[in-house]
Amino acid sequence: MRVLRIVGLTIVVVAIAATAGFAFIAHEPEIAAVEPPDPAGFDAGLVEQGELLAGLGNCSVCHTTEGGAPYAGGLALPTPFGVIHSTNITPDPETGIGGWSEAAFVRAMRHGVDREGRHLYPAFPFDFFASTTDADLQAIYAYLMTREPVVAEAQPNGLGFPFNIRPLLAGWKLLFHDAEVFSPDPEQDEEWNRGAYLVEGLAHCGACHSPRNAFGAAAKDGPNAYAGGEAEGWHVPPLNGTSPVPIPWEIDSLANYLIDGWDRDHGVAAGPMRPIADDLYLQSEDDVVAIAVYVLSMMGEPPADLDALKTVRAVVASGVLDDDTVVRLTRALGSTMSRLAEWQVSTLAEVLERRNQSEEDRRR
Repeated sequence: MRVLRIVGLTIVVVAIAATAGFAFIAHEPEIAAVEPPDPAGFDAGLVEQGELLAGLGNCSVCHTTEGGAPYAGGLALPTPFGVIHSTNITPDPETGIGGWSEAAFVRAMRHGVDREGRHLYPAFPFDFFASTTDADLQAIYAYLMTREPVVAEAQPNGLGFPFNIRPLLAGWKLLFHDAEVFSPDPEQDEEWNRGAYLVEGLAHCGACHSPRNAFGAAAKDGPNAYAGGEAEGWHVPPLNGTSPVPIPWEIDSLANYLIDGWDRDHGVAAGPMRPIADDLYLQSEDDVVAIAVYVLSMMGEPPADLDALKTVRAVVASGVLDDDTVVRLTRALGSTMSRLAEWQVSTLAEVLERRNQSEEDRRR
């Protein structure tokens, strides 16, 4: 009996200690509210830079409802754990972030903790934003603080127990969150590093293009990183070597797709990708090309017969679709012809057959 009491007491003590330790880790102090900063006090160039960076982060996409005021929040974001509503990030001091200092804003972006010390859910992708430099976060803060203040109370989240207990998110962060700022790879050039900085950070591409585990954390490394995911009921394609595209992406085609929302060989951006392309349309071409360079580096080397595929596409574009052309292309491709090239030639042959049939129908 005495042994059982000792064991029981030990379990209780350990449980109390563990609870106290977790409470200590989970606690985040409140940052004092400030008077809303005067919009005129921000440098115009900094605000302009912040506007572009906010576009890269697609802030308005999640923080604006259809027909609602920009950045006023209220958008319902479905998750496997329940519905989370985006918050008001206009400079309204009562219902928005008008009372947030720059330090409070940086903490939210890098550590996922709001001004009052509450842990934020990773539906807000702070786990990607964390790698953004202080200078860029300062610019985004300047931009948001110069928007029109909007009174908009936060909508209650639809999360059941235990997901509605915010302190538990401290444990999630211990397991899955890295708050380190991006560090360039010295073995890569400036353009690749710029693309990596944007893709892995503000653009948070992996939030949709990577699968999530049972705890809702996106894969950040290993074979699952950028292996495809789900977003708003849409399948999001892989951006790594498992990409199923029948025609390989090139830097120009991917950059054009990101800027214009379509590419001749890959179709039109749809679903959750559509507003991303709209935001990227306003970005500098250099940044979009850098994103394309980095993404293509994850996809790996294109097939050896890419030049052959280009030849086929050039013939298709020329409109010369006679039998001799198909035979000439097939012979030219020869032993280098892969399934991709075969697909191109068979498509060309099918178009030819349909055109010939149409001509015969017209003669009749």
